[in-house]
Amino acid sequence: MKVDSARIEALARRWDPAVRLVLLHGADTATSADLAGQIARGFSDPGNPTAIETLDGKSLAKDPQALAGAAGAMSMFGDRTLVRVDGLDDDGLAAVEALLAAPAGNPVVAVAGALRKGSKLLALAEKAPGIAALVSYEPSLRDAPRLVGDMAATLGLKVPREAAVALFEATGGDRQILRSELEKLALYVDASPDKPRPLDPADIAAVGSGAGDADAQLLPAAIAGGRVREASDLVARLAEPGIVTLRAVARRFTQLLALREAVDAGASPRDAVERARPPVFWKEKDAVVAEVGLWSTAAAAAALAALLAAERAIKSSGSLGDTLAHAALLDLARQAAAKRRG
Repeated sequence: MKVDSARIEALARRWDPAVRLVLLHGADTATSADLAGQIARGFSDPGNPTAIETLDGKSLAKDPQALAGAAGAMSMFGDRTLVRVDGLDDDGLAAVEALLAAPAGNPVVAVAGALRKGSKLLALAEKAPGIAALVSYEPSLRDAPRLVGDMAATLGLKVPREAAVALFEATGGDRQILRSELEKLALYVDASPDKPRPLDPADIAAVGSGAGDADAQLLPAAIAGGRVREASDLVARLAEPGIVTLRAVARRFTQLLALREAVDAGASPRDAVERARPPVFWKEKDAVVAEVGLWSTAAAAAALAALLAAERAIKSSGSLGDTLAHAALLDLARQAAAKRRG
């Protein structure tokens, strides 16, 4: 059956015996992995090395009974074992059917990617009462206040909209990175569920959140603003620009596209930025105003298409990987520079 994220988080706190399998799937694999990690932490026990058993989803196609076997195994420590399956796909359908047909045993959490339309595994998961299936879509900037706010609340953090947007942008919307940053910020402001504390952009700036590299926060602005030398230097300093950076830059152009719609409707770039919802991060407002003046609606849409094409190319077999990302990013920076000169 289909469930929402609140149901999965409730299962992470206390497993419902009626649920045989949690299936986490969708394009946002970071969210699926983060939720699986939450569930796993609930079973983790330093005194029980068998508390979590991990299976490879690909191996289940060769041995469909392996999943039911792991779920039915008794722990020598007398405690329940969580069976975690990574990389489950339609080839594991028979293994899931065998699990449901077997007597109830250890709970199972499985992480899958984006299951295709017509997937038999997905069809089973959505109708079987013993399966809790959650699809996670890639979050957008519009989701930032809700996503960050929900995660922060469990740590005792009260995050205003502007700070939530800043965190979302800095971490690329990656739920696992977001959780790590929020945990760090909770320690910084001495917050806890019993002692809630407000969080503001100054706290974020003081602690220095970012998606693994502070330079990654500067790159989207350098590219959209046409600062080619700065963009080139930042790209060269990033350890792994790839898809994560392409998506960070894409979020910048998605933001610009929304602002351009307001300008096309008659607003000035400054008014569009000031009235934006979600709000533009206060330190970025002047830069974004300038970028709105550089990129037309058609040009911003074309930039997004180019970034998506680069990501698809990187995912293809035998691609040049990060070299493709470098080329796509610097090409956009050069386009913006030409617009500035023109």
